[in-house]
Amino acid sequence: MRCIFCSLDRSPSEEHVFPLAIGGTVTTDRVCEPCNSTLGSRVDAALSDFFPVRVRRAMLNLAGNSGTVPARHEMFLGKVKLVGQTADQAHVTFNKETGQLDTRQLKHVAETVTPDGQKMLQITLDERDKDQLPKIIARERKRRGLPPLSEEQLASQTNNFTTTTVDHPLIQINQSISFAFLRHAMMKIAYELAFLWLGELYLDDPVAAELRTAICSPELTSTDKIAGYVGVAEDCDAFKCWTPHEEHHLAYANVVAGNVMISVRVFDIYAACIVVSREAGRYFQSHAHDEKLRFLAIDAVSGKTVETSFGQETQRIATAMTAFQRLPPFWDPL
Repeated sequence: MRCIFCSLDRSPSEEHVFPLAIGGTVTTDRVCEPCNSTLGSRVDAALSDFFPVRVRRAMLNLAGNSGTVPARHEMFLGKVKLVGQTADQAHVTFNKETGQLDTRQLKHVAETVTPDGQKMLQITLDERDKDQLPKIIARERKRRGLPPLSEEQLASQTNNFTTTTVDHPLIQINQSISFAFLRHAMMKIAYELAFLWLGELYLDDPVAAELRTAICSPELTSTDKIAGYVGVAEDCDAFKCWTPHEEHHLAYANVVAGNVMISVRVFDIYAACIVVSREAGRYFQSHAHDEKLRFLAIDAVSGKTVETSFGQETQRIATAMTAFQRLPPFWDPL
């Protein structure tokens, strides 16, 4: 078997064109195991774990190869900031027993000056950690070169506290969203669909060589010169005929000014419109070859998949325009 990425003759493995983690149903066996593994961990994972996509996977209960569905609450976990509090650092965990998020105040030590000019340390911590006060006081005194307290003095200091309850705390969360290899992932889908729809001849297309070289490269900038759009779905005009759907993926091929284009939409989140060939004449010598221009719709939750010619789909849209006496967008065939 000739692998469509490395071009070596190797044993086949099952490759999901849209990653399984996002509910992909279309597969090919023309990707070797080494390429499947490398591209899966670097490229497919970039799309499946892209923050907005990961949130959608949690909402739709999509596990993928790992068998583990992303937790809806995971974005809230970790270190957070308590808005409006002087001691503003807290840590959020998930309590499996209660099924609730748990916010714990982190230790905060600040120097204060009393009205008579005396310097004091004010220690703030979660009430559940108050048994740690003796150790904290002893450690802070040692850190500042102060003599240790007697047991009586330490007990007195430990019991000198007030409890404050913060009802409905306002939490500020900082999220880091990585776009690394996201372009590669969208182009990989377009490239694999181009192979499936245009056939074996596509592997020798100059643009196919450009695409697979860029997709397989570990360099973040390797796809920058590939012609086309990759970005937010709502800004992609290639899908203006279809109403966005939070559970569906769409893709289709068409010819524009002699170029073969593949357009891909992942949920209603991200989209791409990629030039996969600059020589449409390679594949379309007559109208009989127009069947190679395909349209694909996948329901990520149910797995239902519709694949027709792009001509059939445009006719369906035209029929809807006549029936409803208006312009698109219209619902997809799912």
